[in-house]
Amino acid sequence: MRELRIVDFICLKPRRKTFGHIAFLNKTDAERFLAVHGEQEVPSARYKPRFQAHLHLLGTEVFCKPSNRNIREFTLRALQYSVEQRGGNSTQERDEQPTFQLDIDEFSCGYCSFNEDQLVFTPEVAWSQKGVFTLKGRNFKLTTRDGYLLRIPTSSIIALVHYDDGLLTFILSDVPYFFLEHSKAPLTMTLPLLSLEKSSITHFRLPALSDEHATIIGQCLVYQFRAPALDLIRCMMSLKESDLSVFYHDLTPKQALRSSARGLHSDLQTFLDQLSEWTRKGDLPFGVLYQLQALVYNAYLHPTTVQILGSKLCAISQDRRQRGLAPISADAVRTLLNTVHWALPFDNPEVFQPDSLLATLRLDREAKMERTTQKSVSADLSSDHVLIHRVSVSPARITFHGPEREPQNRVIRKFPRHHAYFIRVQFCDERGSDLFFNPKHDYEQIFQRFRTVLTLGIQIAGRTYTFLGFSHSSLRSHSVWFSSPFIDGDGSLQTSSSIIKALGNFSGITSPARCAARIGQAFTETPFTLPVQNVVVEYIEDITSSDESRVFSDGIGTISLEVVERIWKGIPQKKGTPTCFQVRLGGAKGMLSLDSRLEGSVIRIRPSMVKFSTDDMRDLGICGMASEPYPLVLNRQIVKILEDIGVPDDWFFGLQNDRLRQLQLISSSADKTATFLKDAKIADSIGLYKLFRWCYWMDLDYREDPFLRSIVEAMILRELRLLKHKSRIPVPQGMTLYGIIDETGYLKENEVFITFDTISGLYAAPPGPGPVLVTRSPALYDGDIQVARNVVPPPDHPLARHKNCIIFSQQGARDLPSQLSGGDLDGDLYHVIWDPIVAKVHTSPPANYARVVPHDIGRVVTTKDMAYFFVEFMKTDCVGIIATRHMILADQEPEGTHASGCKLLAELHSTAVDYSKSGVPVDMAKIPSTGRFRPDFMAPGPLAQVYSKSKITLTELSSHAAYDEDGPSHILYYKSDRILGKLYRAIDEKRIWHERIDTGPSPDEDSFWARFVSYLTCRHSLSQPDSCTVDEALRLRSA
Repeated sequence: MRELRIVDFICLKPRRKTFGHIAFLNKTDAERFLAVHGEQEVPSARYKPRFQAHLHLLGTEVFCKPSNRNIREFTLRALQYSVEQRGGNSTQERDEQPTFQLDIDEFSCGYCSFNEDQLVFTPEVAWSQKGVFTLKGRNFKLTTRDGYLLRIPTSSIIALVHYDDGLLTFILSDVPYFFLEHSKAPLTMTLPLLSLEKSSITHFRLPALSDEHATIIGQCLVYQFRAPALDLIRCMMSLKESDLSVFYHDLTPKQALRSSARGLHSDLQTFLDQLSEWTRKGDLPFGVLYQLQALVYNAYLHPTTVQILGSKLCAISQDRRQRGLAPISADAVRTLLNTVHWALPFDNPEVFQPDSLLATLRLDREAKMERTTQKSVSADLSSDHVLIHRVSVSPARITFHGPEREPQNRVIRKFPRHHAYFIRVQFCDERGSDLFFNPKHDYEQIFQRFRTVLTLGIQIAGRTYTFLGFSHSSLRSHSVWFSSPFIDGDGSLQTSSSIIKALGNFSGITSPARCAARIGQAFTETPFTLPVQNVVVEYIEDITSSDESRVFSDGIGTISLEVVERIWKGIPQKKGTPTCFQVRLGGAKGMLSLDSRLEGSVIRIRPSMVKFSTDDMRDLGICGMASEPYPLVLNRQIVKILEDIGVPDDWFFGLQNDRLRQLQLISSSADKTATFLKDAKIADSIGLYKLFRWCYWMDLDYREDPFLRSIVEAMILRELRLLKHKSRIPVPQGMTLYGIIDETGYLKENEVFITFDTISGLYAAPPGPGPVLVTRSPALYDGDIQVARNVVPPPDHPLARHKNCIIFSQQGARDLPSQLSGGDLDGDLYHVIWDPIVAKVHTSPPANYARVVPHDIGRVVTTKDMAYFFVEFMKTDCVGIIATRHMILADQEPEGTHASGCKLLAELHSTAVDYSKSGVPVDMAKIPSTGRFRPDFMAPGPLAQVYSKSKITLTELSSHAAYDEDGPSHILYYKSDRILGKLYRAIDEKRIWHERIDTGPSPDEDSFWARFVSYLTCRHSLSQPDSCTVDEALRLRSA
């Protein structure tokens, strides 16, 4: 094509077929192509005509002729879109990478250390496999002749080190990605894939390249490759314009420089044994030992180095105890995780020695800091949060983090003195992101590793942490709780089994998914609790339809004013006086709404709220409350349904333009910036908006400081991108509210009452009587948006006591919440719109899906069953895939969301959402295919890159989750003529960024902070005497 100067074409080939199609935008291009490469008929007198090929690919004849099919509409639109984007300096064209292709003779994995003042490389595992090393997209990729593939993202490269002898060394921050070609895999791996649906698998994802490699992979982040010297020089020249850190240094392997003759794996085991010994003897606090193990497991330091450091800390700790001083602070050791960096050429080798590391800790100063700040830290860490260690399990290694703030839950609150025996474990890909599933890759080896960790547990400083449980939200984020055995305050041994047993009776539940969901109620975040010893808990019947086929009160009970007032006293004053609460009480979950007619201290529970039986009814755990309304922000699914039911385009454009004007004015003054940060609750816990408010009062331009300026720019850029790429459009005449039921029977069928605080005029007043639109997310079915009639009760009516909620009627044949994406009243949030332009549209009938019967194993569920379900959920959760397919199909089908394919996807999406509780996955074969074509509003945008830790720029590079670095991107975009495409193209984020946001005065950091400090010093001197002590100064500096 390049020789023919043909640019605008698309090559399409069906899987497992011997034919394909080439589509040209211009007819003349097609004619020129056929003139050169078209098949030629060879005359034959007796037989059918034969043809001669004029195109050969990899030695195979390719016969080209005009197709007897018409070109598809979206193929033509994709070609036209490509031309438009290319002419408009598209950000979606992948940049031309430097030519980098290098033949590799062998490679190895190990670590770098210093021999006196010389940095040397010590290989632990070596492979004498030949291969080809290339740079494609943003990945270096090695493909070996044995079928192995090693992928190194450029973002994980700390440094590239090369030398004249042909050695190229990668010093990395994370483990590479490893694959094995299907054709080269052993039979044990390929045998399970003989089924038809997995015949497209091309590669297996591997946790390591060999068993020996797996033992050291987490601690060895240096990979060295040997190539022909002259070829390496040529390739390194091609990288001179890149932003990679490149060093010229001799890193020839020095086998004799091992810390011991046994190798790193043996050194690691010796280190772990020593940690266990220190734990058993109590030589060091567990928090310190955790940080020491983190230094090794996170590959910052060699196990032997950390073991020597630990021995020195033991001696110091013993001396402190004898002198009656405070123990060594874990925070002091944790500072090494932020200060120690990877060893690079020309570094000072002294900083990696145990004595130098010990000096870095500044133990005496940290001890003072710990004493002086203990009270302030405790105050900042309110009773609704605790410090919990966090562990990440990736396909290749385990890394340690924290401790970090974690909201309280029922289990953690039960053992206030034993938080160190609980950890939060995140199962993720390298670098902490979710596993990205490529349909061409098999991940069974990775999931088997995850099962092993869930079954055997994690060893930390002599303790064994094993699987405990997970909440519904943590299941979707692939996070679980582990615990280690301990003796509680009553002298009883607590294990994961005893902790679960004490929660309630789960023996009657024979579905792993449902059992895990019920146990997960105890792990739901409950920031606030109320003792209920003096509260009467009553059980009342559910409110149902006349034929009892529908439960109107699904998940909701009532609470008396006396109990509500007790709750008000126990929550922060800024929470106000909410009247409905999302709660956990024993085995019950759901909402409790105020019923002012109840006398005394009463809580009423309904059968639909009770999920399991338990004797533990001591505390009412509060997960959430209607303390304030949530402004309504549209999303792409709701926008599409609104378009399909008749909402005019002008309504969307008006709202989007209003939001654009707001974003462009945010950086015009410090006062507007402060208001934006406060309203958006950005860094609300530290009151960041106050800093900008002070700048406004002092008449200082915060944009003079690069860091403060970058904070605001990053927040505006985030909002701008959410607006363009996700259609996150605020609706002033709309709100998102908790849903509850009318306990009084005042509201008639299809009537609602919408009530909320205006927050001193921040929001529009609640709607008066009239039609309103009601929906909830996710909304995929065209009937997931319904019209209801808002009714305002008299001021003295019990319903008038409520606020920040939408109250549904208990009358009619079917409850309204169930018509909105299968909603209920156990804590669901509902979107309401009362804009007259929108509220009078004609909606579609709601969906009516049959209930999914949970998967039943026919026996008591074990911990292993739930752990295996957790992994199975990771494998088969396809909510995102279905939602994406629905969005594509709704744009391509003339009927939009009314099309039968979209309704099928909406039903499958409902099944996928329930999968976490039912254990019944979606049949992937039922998901309609949408091909290679996608609307332009799903195309990627420009990358935002940060330079010098403060300067944000938008580059021409693009990224997309579907982009496959192993081959050309198969996704083709076309110009959408629906509302989502129009809204998307109406925002030119690069123009807005450069003309309206990335502007301001020249940086003058020193002058800005000098004036800021001078102003505060002056105010301080006028308000109180100069009486700061050393301890107070240390506390302020640590804040």
